[in-house]
Amino acid sequence: MKQILYLYREIMPYNIAVLEEITKQGFGITVIHDTKKKLTPYVPPAIENVTFDSNEKYSKKQLAELALSLNPGMVYVSDRTNAKYNYVCILLRKRKNIPVISGCDSQWKGGRQWFNVFTSWFRHKRFFSHMLVAGMRQFEYAKKLGFGNEKILWPLYSANNEVFMNIAIKEERFKHPRKFLFAGRFAKVKGLDILLEAWNSIIDKRGATLTLVGNGPLKNKFNYPKDVIIHNFMNQKELGELAACSSCFILPSVFEPWALVIHEFAAAGMPLIVTGVCGATPHFVINNYNGLVINPNSVDELKSAIEKIIAMPDQQLFDFALRSRELSMSINPRMVAHAITSVLN
Repeated sequence: MKQILYLYREIMPYNIAVLEEITKQGFGITVIHDTKKKLTPYVPPAIENVTFDSNEKYSKKQLAELALSLNPGMVYVSDRTNAKYNYVCILLRKRKNIPVISGCDSQWKGGRQWFNVFTSWFRHKRFFSHMLVAGMRQFEYAKKLGFGNEKILWPLYSANNEVFMNIAIKEERFKHPRKFLFAGRFAKVKGLDILLEAWNSIIDKRGATLTLVGNGPLKNKFNYPKDVIIHNFMNQKELGELAACSSCFILPSVFEPWALVIHEFAAAGMPLIVTGVCGATPHFVINNYNGLVINPNSVDELKSAIEKIIAMPDQQLFDFALRSRELSMSINPRMVAHAITSVLN
């Protein structure tokens, strides 16, 4: 069985569906990932023909020896900042002459990224043969790093469509009182302070509630009103069950390279209020078609968007939900899996 080596930062639930799709093609996978420096408590399940191992237990030399012993047909690496991973990549490219794909969810913003552009011939182009980009905003960065069109692959991320698209889109979900939902880390970058300020400033919510799901450093820093419901980190099945009885998803992030939750809740058939800085926004949200796109850090814009959803006719909100699912179908785990293995002969 031909082997694929995965060098990963942190395994998340949405990675599992892609790994399973790759094994369906007849490949075995060894996944090296961080088990200590994690942002969530998620632990990946056992998958046939997939071996999970801890990055922390290997030195650079030991990881290189493991990689050579596996004799993989290709390598996929998600963390370009990991010097140990980069060493393994360049070693395997030199000795085995195999494809090495780097995942890229970084949007082109200029500034310090110009250093990467000027040094890419010595770094990125030596470490990696291909770039697998999340979307249109990442394609620009990959081009600036010197990767030609034929060396840029897509897509990088997908929601687990099987979980979220099985949620029934029923008209009852979009009647009053409206139920708003946020899922993500309780961190500054997610704009939760903006969300709570906007929420508290709405005088007539017509009985609407706001549910916040996740863990993070700011979770115990806020004063939550009675109409805000708090849940801990949930797996995808639990999130799907919560989405099935929610009216609108809100992601007020200050900045997100991608934000996979937008795809997940679009697939769940939810109207969306999101900031335009999220990389996934132009792929899954069209303003006034299936949701509302707002600027980050604006309490007034977020307040107005929430009030607009509250006041929106039930049928229009239901139509938004159907359109969200329509847009979510543009990417699925099978596409990601085949994009990764497409570099193999």
